Amino acid sequence: MKTDLKIVNSKENLGIYAADLFAELSEKYIKKNGKLSVALSGGSTPKIMYQKLVDLHAEDIHWDYIDFFWSDERYVPFDHPDSNGGMAYKYLLSPLDISQEHYFPVPTSYKNAPQGAMEYEETIRNYFKAPVFDVIFLGMGEDGHTASLFPNTRALSETRRLVTANWVDKFTAWRITFTFSLLNQARHIIFLVSGAEKARITREILKDKSLRYPSALVQPTHGQLLWLLDADAGKELL
Repeated sequence: MKTDLKIVNSKENLGIYAADLFAELSEKYIKKNGKLSVALSGGSTPKIMYQKLVDLHAEDIHWDYIDFFWSDERYVPFDHPDSNGGMAYKYLLSPLDISQEHYFPVPTSYKNAPQGAMEYEETIRNYFKAPVFDVIFLGMGEDGHTASLFPNTRALSETRRLVTANWVDKFTAWRITFTFSLLNQARHIIFLVSGAEKARITREILKDKSLRYPSALVQPTHGQLLWLLDADAGKELL
C-alpha cells in the first residue's frame, strides 16, 4: 500500500484539487479500461468537489464512461435532504445530465435495511468481474468514522460481506455501508477531510499511526491511499 498526504490551504481549494484529481483519474482509467468506476461519499467537502466538477470540468471529462456508486447511505429515500445519493444527484449528476444507467443508488425502500444492503452487494457483484473500484472517495467524521463504519459498531468486524447494514446507536438509525473487505480492494482511495475539529484524529492516524479509529483501518491491499486535507484538518501535521 502506498499512502500519500496532500494539505491545501482552504476547504474551497480542497474541493478544486479533488475535482482536478477526479478528472485526471477518469482520463487514466477510461483510456485504459474504457470506463471509470467510482464510489462517492456524503458530507460538505464532497459537495464542494461536485460543484467544482460541474464548474470546471463539465466539458473535459467523458461522463458517459463513468459509473457512480456510493460507499454508504443513510436509510432514507433518495429525494430526502439527508440522502448522500440525493446530494450527489442535486449537485453533480443532475447538472451534468448523467444518464440513470450510469449511477447506482443504495436501495432504501425496503422495510428493513439489511435487505437493502444485500441488494446493493448483489448489484456490485453483478457489475464487477471482481469487486474492485477504480476510485473511492471517503470522508472522516469527528469520531474517526468513515463511510458508515462507526466506532464500536458491528460492521467493523464484518469480513464476509461487501456491503452491510449497520445500526448506529448515536443516531438511533440504520446506515448501509461498504465494509473494509470492499474498501480495501480499491485501486485508489481518497480521503477528503476538512475542519480543525478533525486535526487531532488526523494526526493520530497519520503521524502517530494509531489504529483506534475506523478510518485508520482503510488500508488498500494493492491500491494507493491519499489523504487530502485542508489546512485546518492538517494543522497538527504541519
